[in-house]
Amino acid sequence: MLPDIQQTKPQIRSGIKRVGVSQVELPFRILARNGSSSIPQILATAEMVCDLDDMTRGISMSRFLRTIQTYIHIPLRRTTLELILKDFKKQLETETVSLKMNFKYPLYKKSPVSNNGFYQFYNCSFRSEFSNNEFKFYESVRIQYAAYCPCSAALCHEGKYGYPHNQRAFADVLIQANPQKYMWLEDIIDLIENSVQTIPYPIIKRSDEKFMAELAKSNTQFVEDAIRKISKDLDSTKGILDWYVQCTHEESIHTSDAIAINWKGLENGFNEKTYI
Repeated sequence: MLPDIQQTKPQIRSGIKRVGVSQVELPFRILARNGSSSIPQILATAEMVCDLDDMTRGISMSRFLRTIQTYIHIPLRRTTLELILKDFKKQLETETVSLKMNFKYPLYKKSPVSNNGFYQFYNCSFRSEFSNNEFKFYESVRIQYAAYCPCSAALCHEGKYGYPHNQRAFADVLIQANPQKYMWLEDIIDLIENSVQTIPYPIIKRSDEKFMAELAKSNTQFVEDAIRKISKDLDSTKGILDWYVQCTHEESIHTSDAIAINWKGLENGFNEKTYI
């Protein structure tokens, strides 16, 4: 019998809020919105943590990996994550557990005019926690878009004095879905892209470029404009219980970036301390 040092008493008797493993490379399957097929073998970088009482020196960290590997071949969604966390809680004999998974989600995207298609990958994450017998689930997505400066456009007078500058822009959105309604990643992506409109495509031809330039002209936006549109659409979506968003416009004529941050404002909900 080998000694289990982790189960000895700590020299300093105090509990720890979170302890576990991070930067775990984890393959998994995910169910697509249509429900008919799953997207195979996505690679996530995962963090798995729990609390620790003041009477135990350490946890058995390998139990996280040994537990989650039994779920790798099950298409992942909210109900699966709840099962995983309850299993964590049982195996680690703890009160609070959480799991965060960062991954790239592929969608086949066609250009608006020429209809050329290719895969586009979105930076996403699932975050879940189980504490006080309550399960919470969060989803985040990063959406790229183009921001054509309204001030610059107004100064150019239809090209007489030059052309407006534009920025590569990003909206980072974190949502907590209503427990009675599942929000697919595709739902969130569609919502944000419809808000900002001027989105990129993997393949574009001249006809697509013309369409996108005309759309940009009719949809110039400051970072404040973009976040107001996104916030309004998030607020009006019944399936979303709480939300937090940060827009970043990477300036092309300034050395700094323009940012705007907003959240729903629920009591005990997302706030200025929330991070994407």
